[in-house]
Amino acid sequence: MKRIILTLILSTLFLTLSAQDIDRDRRIMERVMADTDKYSYASASHDTLEVAVKNAVAMLASQIVTDVKVQAKSEIHSVTGNGDVEERLFYDQVAETFTNVRLKDYHTLVVAKPDRKNTKYTAFVYIEKESIAQIYAEIEEEEREARQERAKKAEADVNFYYNEGGKAVKDVRIGDALKYWYWAYALSIGTNVTIGTEPATRFLESKIDRLLSDIQVTAISCENVKINDLQEKYNVILNIQYKDDAGLLHKVTNLDFEYNDGYTQQKGARVRDGIGTLELQYELDEVRFYCVYNYDENETPADVYAIVKSKETKKFSSATKMIKISDEAKKVKDVVLREDEVDLPITYDTDKKESNASIISTEGRQEMLLQQMESVENAIRTKNYASVESLFTDEGYDSFLKLVRRGNATIVGKPQYKFMDYDRLTLCRFITMQFRFRNNKQFIEKVTFRFNADNLIESLAFTLTDVAESDILQKGEWNRDSRLTLMTFLEDYQTAYALGRDKYLESIFSDNALIIVGNKLESRVVSDGVRLVEHVRYDTLSKKQYINRLRGHFATKEYINLNFTETDFQRASNNKEMYGIRVRQEYFSSNYGDVGYLFLLVDLRNELPIIHVRAWQNDKLPLESLIELNDFY
Repeated sequence: MKRIILTLILSTLFLTLSAQDIDRDRRIMERVMADTDKYSYASASHDTLEVAVKNAVAMLASQIVTDVKVQAKSEIHSVTGNGDVEERLFYDQVAETFTNVRLKDYHTLVVAKPDRKNTKYTAFVYIEKESIAQIYAEIEEEEREARQERAKKAEADVNFYYNEGGKAVKDVRIGDALKYWYWAYALSIGTNVTIGTEPATRFLESKIDRLLSDIQVTAISCENVKINDLQEKYNVILNIQYKDDAGLLHKVTNLDFEYNDGYTQQKGARVRDGIGTLELQYELDEVRFYCVYNYDENETPADVYAIVKSKETKKFSSATKMIKISDEAKKVKDVVLREDEVDLPITYDTDKKESNASIISTEGRQEMLLQQMESVENAIRTKNYASVESLFTDEGYDSFLKLVRRGNATIVGKPQYKFMDYDRLTLCRFITMQFRFRNNKQFIEKVTFRFNADNLIESLAFTLTDVAESDILQKGEWNRDSRLTLMTFLEDYQTAYALGRDKYLESIFSDNALIIVGNKLESRVVSDGVRLVEHVRYDTLSKKQYINRLRGHFATKEYINLNFTETDFQRASNNKEMYGIRVRQEYFSSNYGDVGYLFLLVDLRNELPIIHVRAWQNDKLPLESLIELNDFY
């Protein structure tokens, strides 16, 4: 609207512009040009007067910025810690300020208009140098204040990401630790931020290098797989561990890596509980393995990414590892992937069984279920899924097909099955599978199968990570069933997204549930080069709105993968079956991804768990500050 009004004013003005007016403006122009100590000026010509004035102002601003840069170069160097980068940012700020905001005290003259001799308008603009000095002083003061604010933010961000990285190391989420520490390191470059008494940049370089050095990768098997009559590939299973300060080895999780398959660089599936896989084009004795620590824009907060990409960062040689594939590993075809021991005994309670299961002895039933799992395993390996349809309930088989067919699933290693009675079900833990989707997106997941009383598989679920599972199972003050209920509930919840089980999700939310969702608004680059700042929008939805939104996601996304890590639990002291659950949720889909913290208030008093509160946030808050369970019942 302002632009239209300006155009109308200018058009009206210059329709009535006389030759005398132009002669007057020319005489003023000559006086301005003769007094360069007092004035700065510029001129431009164009078919329209509006554009001529605009271009003249832009040229004037450019001249002023150049003059300011020459005058202030030494001063800018003396007050910043990052030299040329800060200087460039400063002058970009000056140019934008002069052009769009502050350059308002200039004067405009028209020294030519279209006539029989001219085809264009010529605009002449000038400004007093006293005004320029005042503008520059204001900009300099604002920039000084902005530098102070940037320094405060850098200190807060560096320490935040350093602390988050430390927590990730304790959980052996080594990929997360590398990500957080690298962000902290990049943000610290060119600042005076310290961690403790040490300069943050040097300190974090050392921490990242040490962490990368303590990652140990071993090839434990290599198997050739026939692709067709002419070609085969070589599948390698890796054992990926982290050695802590005490020299103890732990299974790494959440680590991203790349490797050379013999021809090109490939992305590996994100490491899950110490398991990594390679697909080689031909048999190799050695593979170049690279630990990812510098993530792309899709997995980095926009404000962090904008800073990180402008910094000259160190390349850590310790991220590259040469993995030997020994002759012994090449002989191993079916490496057994063992599950860590838990403090819940394996039991079989035949009194709880009904139908044909009730007449089977404990040992006989275990043997039968084991044979059924071996049949399922063979069906996945051969992709002959129909051969085991009779081993599932209708709903169980539908879920099975959705997982293995849609995800192009393959089995990693040789499962070591464990059976555990829980309520009316027998849990079989687990088959490790690798899922592949378009754009080379891959996941490794452990899948638990659940048998009903008729010895049929009625459901299956992605298991929690070792760390998340341990957080639950080691709650010794809670009874066994409560721990297993929480574990299976979280497994069902995260798997429901992969399977698109909208009816199940609808059944576990109370009708009046408080549901708060967060949407990360991606940063985008628009046509004029302006980057929109990433932020999160929070919405409160009714149960119906939330489920309808989920149904839309399930219908349009090729896959949705949830992973829960860093779990915290709080039980109501006045009601032992009300739980506050806060998990770090990694959400990845075919067109969107985020990492945040999910809070659930879960009621376990009924046959099905019921969610009364579901809230997502991008920042971590202490569980006790989110909600007071005793306020509910």
